[in-house]
Amino acid sequence: MTLLRIHAEPEDAAVNPSEVAALVAATEPVQVRLDEVHAGPVQSAAADMTVKLVRGEPGFAYDPEANVLLVRLEHVLSCFAGQGEDNATIIRANHIVAFSVIGELDVSAATVSAWIETNVYFIAYPYIRQFFTQLTSALGLPPVVLGYMKRDEWPFADATSESTVSAEEPVNVN
Repeated sequence: MTLLRIHAEPEDAAVNPSEVAALVAATEPVQVRLDEVHAGPVQSAAADMTVKLVRGEPGFAYDPEANVLLVRLEHVLSCFAGQGEDNATIIRANHIVAFSVIGELDVSAATVSAWIETNVYFIAYPYIRQFFTQLTSALGLPPVVLGYMKRDEWPFADATSESTVSAEEPVNVN
């Protein structure tokens, strides 16, 4: 029988690393897909374009009938010439990462959030990185190649269950 229970805990409750490890062991990525994208208008295609990537707060939901844990990741890429962000081309993208769940787990929402930060982003990031490179090129902008993620530089944020809320937390793209 497969069952995942996600329960709330007080905000100051510590995350147990063994619970995160159990969640890693009980999940298998099955799909990374684009959920939603908003792009444009293209303001400038300058060769000296500056880019800024900001990620939103991740969200998650569990479908017990399908035994699938869904994680929604939001990113906003601003592309602008020079130092002024006034005329930026804005690309907002949401990706869904689906994981099959095997076994029975009882974890806190904080554990799921820690799992997203320590595992899910690193699974999804190559797809997100490729998406922004392809879309900026398709828009006539110089192709944006985002840097790779470094665990020691990755900011920790809390994921919310079944909803997403934008966060103005910049992510290092170099």
